[in-house]
Amino acid sequence: MNFAKIRKAEGPLLVKRNGDLPFFILTMLLLAFGLVMLLSSSYVYAFYNTKENDSLYFFKRQLVFAVTGVVMMLIVSRLNYRYLRYFTTIGLLVSWALLGICMFQKGDEDIKRFIHIGVFSFQPSEIAKIMIIFVCANGLDKNHKKMVSTEVANANWARRLYQITHIKITQGTVTMFFYAFLILFTIVLVYLGSHLSGAILIMLIGASMLWLGEGRARWFGIALVVGGVLVAFAVTSYEHLPIKEYMIDRIRAWLDKDFDPQNLRWQINHSLYALGSGGVLGEGFGNSKQKYLYIPESHTDFIFSIIGEELGFVGCLALLVAFGALIIRGIYIGLHARDRFGSLLAFGMVVQLGWQVILNVAVVSDIIPNTGISLPFFSYGGTALWITLLEMGVVLSVSAQADMPRVYSFKPKKRRAARKTGEEAA
Repeated sequence: MNFAKIRKAEGPLLVKRNGDLPFFILTMLLLAFGLVMLLSSSYVYAFYNTKENDSLYFFKRQLVFAVTGVVMMLIVSRLNYRYLRYFTTIGLLVSWALLGICMFQKGDEDIKRFIHIGVFSFQPSEIAKIMIIFVCANGLDKNHKKMVSTEVANANWARRLYQITHIKITQGTVTMFFYAFLILFTIVLVYLGSHLSGAILIMLIGASMLWLGEGRARWFGIALVVGGVLVAFAVTSYEHLPIKEYMIDRIRAWLDKDFDPQNLRWQINHSLYALGSGGVLGEGFGNSKQKYLYIPESHTDFIFSIIGEELGFVGCLALLVAFGALIIRGIYIGLHARDRFGSLLAFGMVVQLGWQVILNVAVVSDIIPNTGISLPFFSYGGTALWITLLEMGVVLSVSAQADMPRVYSFKPKKRRAARKTGEEAA
């Protein structure tokens, strides 16, 4: 890799301008709120399930991940995001290798989601999520003309097929299916590691990136019809699906709400009790009853139910508004990005965040079967928090070079006024 040539093409490695302040503030507010709610939801479970009966065990670990994650976010926000395109392919291959290592690890189906290195463990699927965004953003930017082309594909087989049958395989179709294959292969690797929720999330991220990359609408229409048929089949014949037994149990628990001899609905029922008992204003911070070991590991995927119980409908609504504001601001940054690559990166990062929030809330409120989706910034997990903060750093990097008004600044007013006077005089 010729760094001098890359520097000439992409500009300086570091950017001098600050990232978007509103986006940064929203990120930090969600992170701070997440740490507070993690403390509230985890101290009971930590007391009964740690060797030292340390009620602050999970909070202290998450705080370390949060502080180091913010440092990484700030570093990434100062990097020229265009340099990241040169590491997308190797990054995707590394994520595939890590997912492969997971599959061949000894242990039960859940342990296959993690790679353990001493006391540290991480989920390769978290890395795969962000790499799919990078690969699609880079490829759909470079091959944009091919993606929207209606000309016959350059491949000999496509031209021969058109001559014989007049069936037109366009360059756009070939390009779209190439990236769809990369997404599908990643989904299969994640699913084989017994991480169905991760596979579903990557499918949604990939489909969103292809749509943002201007894939042909008819293929999305066909995919929706096929997906609808498959979902209908899965709901009516779930017991015969070629999936893990615990996945079948979760579907059964979602469908058979009135008949539950195996107590499969224990977690989701107590989640609903928590949301219902919270009412409009909640029971008050720290006053949740369901976190007293009724909801298993309430500080992870079901932390939203504790928020609902303690802060009520108002607290849940405020949280969703904050997420919505962050996503809208990210979309605004994407619309004003310096180039298509930056736009796709910013869109991809916040769209992934949005899908994850939607799925988590849908699971906790029993709208869809329990799939084990974490709530960004809130659910306990170091890898997920690091990746989320790195993604926010990428959006800040895009915003630092975006063509958007700079009405916010950390600089004192006197310095800004003096600089403006000097520029006018010049």
